[in-house]
Amino acid sequence: MTDETKPSSSPLVSIIVPVWNAKQYLDNCINSLRSQTYPNLEIILVDDGSTDGSSELCDAAMETDWRIHVIHQSDRGVSAARNAGLDAATGEFVAFVDSDDSLRREAVAESVRCAVTHSSDMVVFGYDVIEEHADGSVTKQESKTVRQGDVIDTRRRHEKIVADQLCALDNDELLYQCWGKLYRRSNISGLRFTDDVAFGEDTVFVLELLSHGVRLTFLQRCLYVYRQHADSLIRGFRPGKAKDLEYVHGKHLAFYQDMPISEENRRNLYLRMANDALWAIYDAGRAAGTVDKTELLCFVRHVASSPYRNVYLRELRHVAVNRSTKIAFAINMISLWKWYLR
Repeated sequence: MTDETKPSSSPLVSIIVPVWNAKQYLDNCINSLRSQTYPNLEIILVDDGSTDGSSELCDAAMETDWRIHVIHQSDRGVSAARNAGLDAATGEFVAFVDSDDSLRREAVAESVRCAVTHSSDMVVFGYDVIEEHADGSVTKQESKTVRQGDVIDTRRRHEKIVADQLCALDNDELLYQCWGKLYRRSNISGLRFTDDVAFGEDTVFVLELLSHGVRLTFLQRCLYVYRQHADSLIRGFRPGKAKDLEYVHGKHLAFYQDMPISEENRRNLYLRMANDALWAIYDAGRAAGTVDKTELLCFVRHVASSPYRNVYLRELRHVAVNRSTKIAFAINMISLWKWYLR
């Protein structure tokens, strides 16, 4: 081991992994962390009341690697799990990895090098999206690569050039996740995830950090592997998602409210929000026949009557969802929603 890679001469990095019923993917995730070329790690696995054997896998991993620490808690949700990890973290830097995802071997080393070289508070890097199909096969869907190269100081976010840089990064789907980043722990010591939000909770976390004023740097490499599968939280009908969308979209719009972003950036931001809302309604429609119709009707009416309905309507024609969903949303009549959920 060279002097550059000795744990004693390099900053400790805490990697927080919330775990809930992820047995199928957990070994791959943990192995990607254990095999990092950067050795000075504190791997915190937070088991959130798993019932599929994930708890035992966490404990077994801890027995084989002294860098792994396990926290067991009752089923309190992903936000509470990440918060427990933050409470336990002791590293100079912190990263988040979801239990069905993984890191490229050099992810931590390159991120720390970038943070130290540029005195960064947060390093953002790209990610590969892989799709897992029903037959178990996996295909690579796309790569989200950072285009931004300049250092961004978010204390200047009300200046047009910085405002547009941040919003472009956001619209490129590289800003609003808590993963795919390295954080200086001293900058997030007072931040926590909102416990009762299960969709977009990481968006609120990141936006709150940016609003405090931090120094961002970037790596133009895809160092995170994001897995999409049928059990992902972003997919399928979930009754609480209507409330979550309203909360998260409100926070998102408030962040950009006084920022002089370009009309193109604003349209793209609104389009992303409209896609969130319309796809949530589409998923509710697909759940018809398996979920109580009254519950589904309440859900779609909640989303379609959101305080941000006018934002969604501005970009409705560009939303990548079927025509019947768009028509039902635009008219927003109970009789039409009953037909939609038939």
